[in-house]
Amino acid sequence: MAPIGINGFGRIGKCIFMQLLQNNDHHVAAINAPGFDMKYIEQYLKRDSVHKYDKEFRIEIIDSDHFKVGDHIIHVFRDMDATKLDWKKYGVYYVIDATGYFLTSAKAKDHNADYIIMCAPPKDNTPLFVNSVNDAKYKGESVVSNASCTTNCITPVLKFLEDNYGIKNANFTTVHSTTSTQTTVDNNNNMNQRIHRSILNNIIPHSTGASSAIFELIPSLTGKIYGTSLRVPVSNVSIVDLNVDLEKPVSLKELMQHLKRDDFIQVCESNAVSCDFISTTCPSIVDEKASMHLGDNRFKLMIWYDNEWSYSAQVIRLLEKMVAFNAPHPLPSTTGCLVNEIKKEHIDNFDFTGKKVVLRLDWNIPTKNFKIQDDFRILSSFPTIERILRNKPERLVIISHFGRPEGKTDKYSWSHYLEQLQSYFSEKICFLEDGLSESTLAKLEAQKANHTLFLLENIRFHDVETNYKKYPTDHPEINIIQQLGDFYVNDAFGCCHRDHLSICGINAPQKAFGYLIHKEVESLKLIMENKENKKILAIIGGAKMDDKLPLVEALSMKMNDIYLGGGNINSILKNKMDNKMDEYMHKIRSNKATIHLMSDGLCANGFDAMPTYCQSANLPHDSYFYDIGMESLFALEKLIQQNDIIFINGMMGVTEHHLYKHGSEMLIKLLMKCGKPVIVAGGDSVGFANQYKHNFYYVSTGGGSTIDYISNGSLVGIDFFESLANA
Repeated sequence: MAPIGINGFGRIGKCIFMQLLQNNDHHVAAINAPGFDMKYIEQYLKRDSVHKYDKEFRIEIIDSDHFKVGDHIIHVFRDMDATKLDWKKYGVYYVIDATGYFLTSAKAKDHNADYIIMCAPPKDNTPLFVNSVNDAKYKGESVVSNASCTTNCITPVLKFLEDNYGIKNANFTTVHSTTSTQTTVDNNNNMNQRIHRSILNNIIPHSTGASSAIFELIPSLTGKIYGTSLRVPVSNVSIVDLNVDLEKPVSLKELMQHLKRDDFIQVCESNAVSCDFISTTCPSIVDEKASMHLGDNRFKLMIWYDNEWSYSAQVIRLLEKMVAFNAPHPLPSTTGCLVNEIKKEHIDNFDFTGKKVVLRLDWNIPTKNFKIQDDFRILSSFPTIERILRNKPERLVIISHFGRPEGKTDKYSWSHYLEQLQSYFSEKICFLEDGLSESTLAKLEAQKANHTLFLLENIRFHDVETNYKKYPTDHPEINIIQQLGDFYVNDAFGCCHRDHLSICGINAPQKAFGYLIHKEVESLKLIMENKENKKILAIIGGAKMDDKLPLVEALSMKMNDIYLGGGNINSILKNKMDNKMDEYMHKIRSNKATIHLMSDGLCANGFDAMPTYCQSANLPHDSYFYDIGMESLFALEKLIQQNDIIFINGMMGVTEHHLYKHGSEMLIKLLMKCGKPVIVAGGDSVGFANQYKHNFYYVSTGGGSTIDYISNGSLVGIDFFESLANA
């Protein structure tokens, strides 16, 4: 459970606090509220003129600086000077600044915390992130902005329209409820602005910074959209009047149907008014009845948002994204300790200042036409990269393989992706195009004054990488890799099942594991150790059963239920593998887990044939299942409800085929809504799940490593470090 700090206890600070009271993953450990009198805490939290939330919680005042809600003790600071707030004394590494005053990175860093979230648009180049719009681009920045409430409302809809139909141009007006900066009667402050006039008596034109924020969040809309604002005399809930001209034709009915399928946007079909949206958590609620088709491809869309409650929910979603991405925190169902093999070698135990660091990562990413298609593995490596760079090493050399080339092959050269990779870094990347060679060592020396960050050419261009034990220890390329650095860090979990040179053959004086390996192993401990005796369901899909035999057998001794579907069911039903499947199934059924088999689905005798529905018992001998059926999904839904933790490896259909991905889509949505820890592992399931941008309990970067770790209880890469620690 991550301790959170809140700076400012006004409308947004209070709404964030009330929502975090219901959050099982995080809790507020400290609040800064200058001038706040503790004797009013219960009155302040349990009474609200706008929001009608659950008030059945117990508050206990401990002393003038501490109060207790449930099991959590919360410290109250009262200081306007952020440098005097000792957040870390209370375990706080994440501070949500809800004051609207710390709006530059320099000011925000006055807080004694590792990560700060601004609850307003910044006044400098602090990066903006909005959930479902660009949050996937977060890569460990320490100071971020959640933008404005209007930006959080309009950008998810704009991104949807731009991605699906293209936007020619647009304009908007946000009709915004009053805020605390406005006055109840006219006054003589800010008389050069209309804000000094009474909000009770006027509709007040006002500026909005949402336009410039839109350009940063969705660069393709730069220069295409502008907006303004009106302040109106209501206490909460606002609406955006968006007028947009689309490039692709669509009817209003079709557009609304498409919007309803989006996971981050809601469509209101009733004749609602503003107070009906009080305390809603979705930032973008399109009013279908108030929206209009203006002719040609022009539309007027009316979009409701609770500018207090839904905005606070967005702040918490960004917080969750950051916590999941950054340095790991203890998982709730484990001891919170590292596994014995890597505890001593964990990255937080070392200082990299002035070191020459070699970092092995797994950037074996999917690409098409020399474009990165999924950057999940790149982003997953950033907590470790940022941790090393913050220590100011002399240099950091990144090593990764890419594909499985046989010798040097242009198709698999990192040279094609340098510009794309550079976009993730503020540090300039220096490319070591000659790989393991003397010229690389010379370039490292020649560029040491100009560069800190280096990327080595694809390590698999060298046969010695995969076959180093066949070469003498004084082989030139083995000698070169030993000279790349004096500190070796391994954060390539997806490669730790391979006895390769860059995994087990680098003999640097100091060695460490990165954050990703820690998180991977800790997440697997949740199901492998199960110290709290939780009920666990394993859902195993994928192309064929042959590759999953050791995994399923290992799981059958630890899980409560195992559901076998997808292509696996074809192997089982057709009794492949030299007719040993029946013997195997009998063996695993005698272990702890109850085995469940997919009972129906879509089948055909090839991808080009017309699919038909079929029960598993009646599968024709010349046909194969390509997608799961509704009967099986209902059974899976019941199993999900009956278990406490869900582990999924492999999907239930051929997700790359438009006819056979729907069952897997429905399963992912069931998992998103189940409210239980879900661990996603395996290449196809990870890639498919990541499309939904949902904050699952853990999404693994490892395919073969995950299977090997569960099957064997260890990995050769981790064993290598264990042997060094015990030497």
